Amino acid sequence: MSEHGADGGPRTVLLLDEMAEDETGEHCDGLMGGPAADQRAELVVSFPEDVTDRLDFSSLSGGRQPEKRGIVTVGETMQAAGAGRPDFSDPLVEQTVADPTDLQQLGEVISNFCNVWGDAGYDIVVCFDSLTDLLAANDPEIVFQFCHVLSGRLESVDAVAHFHLDPNAHGQQLQLTFEQMFDETLVEEIDVEHLVPGGSSRASDADVARETETIELDDPDETPAANDGAATDSPPAARQSGEASDDDIADALPD
Repeated sequence: MSEHGADGGPRTVLLLDEMAEDETGEHCDGLMGGPAADQRAELVVSFPEDVTDRLDFSSLSGGRQPEKRGIVTVGETMQAAGAGRPDFSDPLVEQTVADPTDLQQLGEVISNFCNVWGDAGYDIVVCFDSLTDLLAANDPEIVFQFCHVLSGRLESVDAVAHFHLDPNAHGQQLQLTFEQMFDETLVEEIDVEHLVPGGSSRASDADVARETETIELDDPDETPAANDGAATDSPPAARQSGEASDDDIADALPD
């Protein structure tokens, strides 16, 4: 497909991404923030889940302030902000594509940004978020053809573009097929340190004990006897001492 740029970096990247909708990973930020801000034009193609959940300019990550910024919102969204032909002289531009199956219109809208920004000499960076959403509305073969044509269009204006794909939502064969289209494949890793108190990579015995208190015993015969007439679902050791032993944890967890 597309060749690497003059700086030796990839021009098209498949970003395997398990991040939540409202989170942006390090690779996405890095790929968008490459060129100098005063020469950079950023385009984000977004698929909001809800008609009121449109991406707005203030929510874009990294605190970046490029010279030009655009959003293409795909789906049944409120279209007032993106109605009509956009004024590309504005620093912030939004357009909408109501039907996610209308790939011809989607391609034309993206091409309009590329034409105007390319002719003006901007360094164009594109975030397509995401292929998983596009595949939910279209046949994989059609999406593959669309990406093939779009990659060529982006290459013609020397754009650096990355396409998000949730690897958990697709079979391995489909993922490998799409990987062949791109210069590089990266994995957006989830930062799990915030899930464990203190930033430690391991949970303490007390942390595990607190978690196991919420696990119900599968065998009703092992449910603890009522205490003063009030039943409880927590394991006996955790209830009595506030901390479960290794054996208690092993018994509580499902096989």
